[in-house]
Amino acid sequence: MARTCAAVALLARALLLRECGAVGGVEEVSSACDAFCSQWTCANTLHCGGCGVCDAVRQSRLSADYCKSEVYGDRNSIFYELWSPSWVRLKAGGHACWDDEPGGATAFFKDVFDGASCQSNWFTAAGGELAAPAARPRFTGAARAVLGFDPDIFNYCSDLTGQPHQATGSDWQADLADRCIRGNRNVLRVTDGWNMCLNLKWVMCAARGWVPGMWTPHMEFAVAPRDMDLSRHRSPVECIAGPCDSHFSVDNVYFAEVCLLSTVCSNQDELFSLDAHQPFRCTFDPFQFHQLASSLERHSTTHRPTRVRPGCTDNGVWRSPTGLSCSDYVNRRYCADGEVVPGQKWSLGDTHGWPERNCCECGK
Repeated sequence: MARTCAAVALLARALLLRECGAVGGVEEVSSACDAFCSQWTCANTLHCGGCGVCDAVRQSRLSADYCKSEVYGDRNSIFYELWSPSWVRLKAGGHACWDDEPGGATAFFKDVFDGASCQSNWFTAAGGELAAPAARPRFTGAARAVLGFDPDIFNYCSDLTGQPHQATGSDWQADLADRCIRGNRNVLRVTDGWNMCLNLKWVMCAARGWVPGMWTPHMEFAVAPRDMDLSRHRSPVECIAGPCDSHFSVDNVYFAEVCLLSTVCSNQDELFSLDAHQPFRCTFDPFQFHQLASSLERHSTTHRPTRVRPGCTDNGVWRSPTGLSCSDYVNRRYCADGEVVPGQKWSLGDTHGWPERNCCECGK
């Protein structure tokens, strides 16, 4: 049986390589491989290992599970290394980009949640009149936000405007910005002063449709999230301003952007079923945003340690006399990290139904 199984596995692998075109890389393999393997179950001869090839392909691509493991499973993950004030990888307890913000981490994440910077000029790298912070791009229609690897964004905006896939001017960044604006697409084009804190602001604004020119909260991806090859994240070829063992790459940023959306959008399954350029509307979950913010904040020097008891679960049926749930208390910033937010103590106690006895973020 072992010899037969090995032969079947070898044959199955050869078939999969042929059917999937596996020599072309993950992005070209994905849909064909999924379609091919969906025809088979463990009840047939391919249980010997044939569809393990497809399993390996799936495991090499970005997924909601992978994002969850990066954001909440491993504090030494690449995701947490991206939050320094520069391109240097951040280590736990190091100086994060939000530590330079007025009011530190707590004030920074509140501003991100409130959308305090959403109406900013996100095209200052375009040069010319757009270089001025007070300037705004001139779109002629609804401008969806586009995320992706920079070359793929460039090619997509070039296709939208009938341009070749090569820059025609001396400034590639300005050329990309110009093509995307003329194609009615919003992209983040800020070079001076860029860091992941600024990137987080833009992604959270775009997720809710609050970026100038976004008439509806729809986003697009120049490379579909499900087709993103994790080797580009784990082993980048070129990093910015230093070697990759101490610095990170532009590619790492796109992986982080998608994982941010996977964390704060309750419809993350839809996110990972999209095709490239297909519109996506994030169902923004304020509770998940605050959980993300707390997790990031605890990684840096200005964090306020959480007081949430390990294993704590909210009383799901509890409501305050005015009908508020535990999630409402978090969304309204009455409670965070296991205690009342400064200035919101009035929202606790008998008058309000004892949220501190029912909600983990309030001190249960």
